[in-house]
Amino acid sequence: MARTNLHELANRLLERIDQAAANGRFEGRLREVASQAGLNSVRSAEAIKLLEETGRIEVVQRGRRGRNTIVAINSTDPIRLEDAEAMLPSRAAKRSSRLNYEDLGRAVVDRLLELARDDGLRTAQVEAFAAESQTFSDRVEELETELEQAQRRETELRVRLRTAEEALDRAEENLRRALGSPQPRTPGGGEPAAKPIEDDDARAVLEILRSGRA
Repeated sequence: MARTNLHELANRLLERIDQAAANGRFEGRLREVASQAGLNSVRSAEAIKLLEETGRIEVVQRGRRGRNTIVAINSTDPIRLEDAEAMLPSRAAKRSSRLNYEDLGRAVVDRLLELARDDGLRTAQVEAFAAESQTFSDRVEELETELEQAQRRETELRVRLRTAEEALDRAEENLRRALGSPQPRTPGGGEPAAKPIEDDDARAVLEILRSGRA
């Protein structure tokens, strides 16, 4: 059946609904009423939609999950063929909804350009992070080298200090031997007891050596 003949089915269904309604309000099994009007489920749905679009009825509650369908009847005026045709989508609207390859191509190009800009920004950020990371890595390596050199210089200074202390001890011992004769060893077999230095000049030199070591 043609779409434009649907107004006849809608008028038949509206008449049956109005007959089963009370005070302009239908409440019941809409499928049974549609069957009495000679409409199957598909045609019934189309007729109800046309009746709603033309303002004849308002579906307050759909008949789902065991509930009754509630329909408010706004008008019982028959639907004309012109009314049904006016509800059809216009050809101009159909033409405007057709795929426009130019617009589609433009949208694709714009999207690709946007993705390229995003990709370029991410690349620049990655390069900046990589350069900053390399700078930090170079600085850490430089500090590690300086620390190693400082530790090496500290070790050398300690060795030189130890050598200087040993040399000072030997110089002090040699000075003692040069200024005095060896003394007999102590009873325990140890080193001979140190002989006091009586010469003022020698004692002054020894004090200078001792103060330098301290």
